[in-house]
Formats: sequence, structure tokens, C-alpha cells
Amino acid sequence: MRRSWIVLLLCMAAALLAFTGSACTRKVGCPANEAAHVKPNRNGELPTSGGRTNLFPKDFNKKVKKKRKKN
Repeated sequence: MRRSWIVLLLCMAAALLAFTGSACTRKVGCPANEAAHVKPNRNGELPTSGGRTNLFPKDFNKKVKKKRKKN
């Protein structure tokens, strides 16, 4: 009985350390958040054009555009 409590406490401590160890460091930023921002061009200006997403294949997009024109 005592051994199972020790194993349980060790597992809980390991889980707690795993969650706190994977957090982002202070004043540095997370890599996931840094990749989500738009990078400025050489002049320091942000791009004004809206990008095109490739969420769906081109064939599907063509079918949707044809259906919209019919309506």
C-alpha cells in the first residue's frame, strides 16, 4: 500500500514538472506565437494584400465559384 502511494506521488510530480517545463520563457515569446505574425518588408511596412489560403484544393474552389455564379 505504501509503495503504491510513493509511485503515485512520483507520477504526479513528474506530470507537474512536464507541464511547467514546456512553458515559454519570460520576455522571449513562444515559437508558436512568433510564427503567427506577419513579417514586414525591407522598408518596415506590413503587406497590404490579402493572402490566399490553400485550405481546399483548386478543383473544389472552382466548383464553389461556379455554384455561386449560378445563384
